[in-house]
Amino acid sequence: MARLSIRTRLILLSGALLLFLLASNFYLNRKLAENADGMDRAAALLGMIEEANGAQIAFGEVRYWMTDLAVSLLAQSERNAAAARAQMESALDGLAQHRPRAVASIRAELAAYESAARRAVDEYVNDHRVVGNSFLAEASRHSVAVDRLLAAIVAELTQESLAARARVVTEARAATELSRIVALAAIVVGGVLTLLVLRSIAVPLRRLVIAMNGLNAGNLAVAIPLPGPDEIGAMARTLAAFRDTLDQLHRTLAQLEALRAVGRAVGSTLDLEAVLGLVVARAVEFSGAAAGVVYEFDEIAQAFHFRTGHRVGPELAERLKAQPLRRGEGAVGRAATIGAPVQVPDLRHAGEADVPGLTDALDRNGYHSLLAAPLLHEETILGGLSVFRREAGRFPEETVGLVEAFAIQSALAVRNAKQFEALRQREAELRAAHEQLKAAQANLIQAEKMASLGQLTAGIAHEIKNPLNFVNNFAELSRELLDELRQMLPALAAGNDEVPAAPPEFAEILTTLDSNLEKIAEHGRRADAIVTSMLLHSRGGSGERRLTDLNSLLDEALNLSYHGARAQDRNFTVTLERHFDPVLQPIEIVPQDITRVFLNLFSNAFYAVSKRREAGDAAYQPTVGITTRERGEAVEIKVRDNGIGMPAATREQAFTPFFTTKPTGEGTGLGLSISYDIIVQQHQGNITIDSREGDFTEFTIRLARRSQTAGAPPVDAAIGAAR
Repeated sequence: MARLSIRTRLILLSGALLLFLLASNFYLNRKLAENADGMDRAAALLGMIEEANGAQIAFGEVRYWMTDLAVSLLAQSERNAAAARAQMESALDGLAQHRPRAVASIRAELAAYESAARRAVDEYVNDHRVVGNSFLAEASRHSVAVDRLLAAIVAELTQESLAARARVVTEARAATELSRIVALAAIVVGGVLTLLVLRSIAVPLRRLVIAMNGLNAGNLAVAIPLPGPDEIGAMARTLAAFRDTLDQLHRTLAQLEALRAVGRAVGSTLDLEAVLGLVVARAVEFSGAAAGVVYEFDEIAQAFHFRTGHRVGPELAERLKAQPLRRGEGAVGRAATIGAPVQVPDLRHAGEADVPGLTDALDRNGYHSLLAAPLLHEETILGGLSVFRREAGRFPEETVGLVEAFAIQSALAVRNAKQFEALRQREAELRAAHEQLKAAQANLIQAEKMASLGQLTAGIAHEIKNPLNFVNNFAELSRELLDELRQMLPALAAGNDEVPAAPPEFAEILTTLDSNLEKIAEHGRRADAIVTSMLLHSRGGSGERRLTDLNSLLDEALNLSYHGARAQDRNFTVTLERHFDPVLQPIEIVPQDITRVFLNLFSNAFYAVSKRREAGDAAYQPTVGITTRERGEAVEIKVRDNGIGMPAATREQAFTPFFTTKPTGEGTGLGLSISYDIIVQQHQGNITIDSREGDFTEFTIRLARRSQTAGAPPVDAAIGAAR
């Protein structure tokens, strides 16, 4: 009876029971087939999840290289971004067959992202950083949209996978319940047939039910009855296949989750030691190996150095550290050379992969086979990943692919860490260059002040010479008068006991001496003021504001500039027109800085009228005028010349540093730039230019009577152009 099929037994025992059991058996087989189809669907969904994850990883590469391209403008970054985009397109092609609308949305957002990113690159190339930043922000929004759509696909596919599994489990439960009903019905049909049914059908079915319930509870180690020649044996084989498929599914999901975890770690931290430790631990765990190590490649020495390991004893770790592997040496070196994993099924017969001393050390520690995968990124060797197994023999192809995937993650981690280190070094270099630039700018500003001081030196010398001549002449005259006074004193003392009255000449000499000494003191103070002004201009002040008579300051600056121009060109003549507001009250400014501004403006004005005079117009009369006006809470100063004027294009670049229209050696291009900073930034005022080419130029400056809050923007500040 045991060797007969269930159909034969039921035909012999009862036609009715046969029909009943055949129907139930057909139903169970169909459900099991549907379960198998459901597992196939779940496996297909897993493949789609892998495609979606691949698209996410590739997009991360696209985003990274496009950002790197915007910052560094390197052609390599653009090629890397294109390669990553191609990988992403390949993954999207796989997803498009199942999620065409979602993939279309992703591609639209991706196109918008690339457009914004490339426009940002163009703006950075044109040095429009603010506009470039706005395009980068727009690209970031599209990047978030792509990430969100890809994450939605992964979540949807994961949900569908779980739903497929739930359907399989539900159907399995239904089949289980039906099998129980069949067993009970068979008992009811006939008492005589009960023992035979229990022995031939119910007992094996109960075992199958127990196995199905165990699988339903997630116990993959549940015992499944041995398959026999009958239909129950076929069911047992189907259930065993279902268990094996479910086990494979769990392992695949665990591997994918491990790879995703490693990918997240690579993208979220630059702690290379932690990431590599996680990678080698997961590689050992999922490959069934006993230990594993990661090597890092030294391009200079062309050798692999031990970086970190998992479950490697201290003695073996020290041995691995002490013996680097040359390129092409050992399994790691050979894997890097051929660009593919290399297996050593038996370390006692390693052949070309043998490394004297190192292979023996692995064998002494109980390792008898190994698998090495190269850490490659775009054909660049970054290191190697090895896992050791205590059993001899070849690794399954599935394990080889898994270890290779972990090696790719390790390569990304090493690449990211090295790029971060390079960026950090580059940042330090840029900071140093920035500090050098700031120092150079400070030196240029000081050089400009020294240049303007040199132009004024001759004029200052002339100004000092006049008071010194007064001092010298009156001092000599006073000395002669004192000699005359000494000659008169004996005559006065030689008289009677009573001193005679002093002659009229005596009183006159005393009066003259008093007048001379007063003139000496006055012109000495004048010379001291001129020298003090020169020193203040040369070294700059403390930046302290104080109430200042602006009319006097402008008059002194105008005189100094005029005599400086005269010293450079003895034939230089100009009409100076002073229109000072007599009711102008003192204003709170930094005197030496404001003096520097007007020295620059007067110097430019004298240069302009000189150039127009050189044109040969006999009727031309060079004129420079200065006007001050009281404006309530502000003071207005105008400096006007009837020189060569300036075109609109020149005015637009007025206060741009280093811009000048003067011949080489005659101007640094810093005078008006410094003046703009003093008026607008330091004093919160404004400065504008009005000019007509070949006719005139007029600078208008407005200064507030009291200093405004630091950092407050100037009102009506206008940027003009410099000569």
